[in-house]
Amino acid sequence: MRRRDYRRGLRLLLVPYVLGATLLVVLPALASFAFAFTRFDGIGSPRWDGLDVFRDLFVSPEFHDSVRATAVVAAIAVPLRVVGAVAFALLLHRRSERLAASGRVAAFAPVVVPDAATALVWLWVVNPVYGPLGIAARALGFDAGPLLLDPWRARGVVIAISALALGEGFLVVLAARRELPSAVYDVARLEGAGAWQTFRRVTLPLLLPVLAFLVVRDTVASVQVPLVPTLVLTEGGPLNATKTLPVLVYEKGFAELRFGDAAAVAMLMFALALAVAAVQLLFLRRRLRWSAK
Repeated sequence: MRRRDYRRGLRLLLVPYVLGATLLVVLPALASFAFAFTRFDGIGSPRWDGLDVFRDLFVSPEFHDSVRATAVVAAIAVPLRVVGAVAFALLLHRRSERLAASGRVAAFAPVVVPDAATALVWLWVVNPVYGPLGIAARALGFDAGPLLLDPWRARGVVIAISALALGEGFLVVLAARRELPSAVYDVARLEGAGAWQTFRRVTLPLLLPVLAFLVVRDTVASVQVPLVPTLVLTEGGPLNATKTLPVLVYEKGFAELRFGDAAAVAMLMFALALAVAAVQLLFLRRRLRWSAK
């Protein structure tokens, strides 16, 4: 009887989350799927256009630029974020360290700061006149220049914003590191293994499943790179260098009032993230099997 009451209580606790996910995720996703095959401006009735919507997107240079910008940001930001999460976790996993608590807060802070506030801070950082980067560049004898007017420098700023959002990955790696058995480290110490050998032969193989999960998760998240900071800092420019797929969805839907095209881009973005995640999972599964042997 108690077990039945316990299960009933669990189901009741799940009801708000199921309703919220249905109203805020499932139903909007179904609506977007329906609008993706139409021409809809939010005023008149949707006009069915079938696959012509996707055909127009595939031949659009703007869409190609967005896919390229998204791929560049994801290819650079994901390794940086995973490496940063591992570095912070290994540095701060000892509870006896004095600055461990402050370091954990600092590592997680970029995740909880609102995107608008993050964008304003970065506007100050990259300002060529009174920003820290401009002041440091002039002190070293370099010309700071307007970073956000150069395509690759602007991409670098977007990549830095994405790479610094490593708080969640840091917590996952930190929890996994604390769960590793201390006996294997005692054995490595008795055998005379140094810090680098211990990391390469013990820590890294044991953390590999967790890191594989983080790589897949961060890749999917990087396809949806920060929208608000990109809009505030560059608005997708210069020369569409930072017009990632989320920015293109925003422009199509809210700037041009082409909600059908925006829904189609969102569907393609979801399909791209799913395909990348599937390929990575297949590769990492084989890698993990090979490592286990």
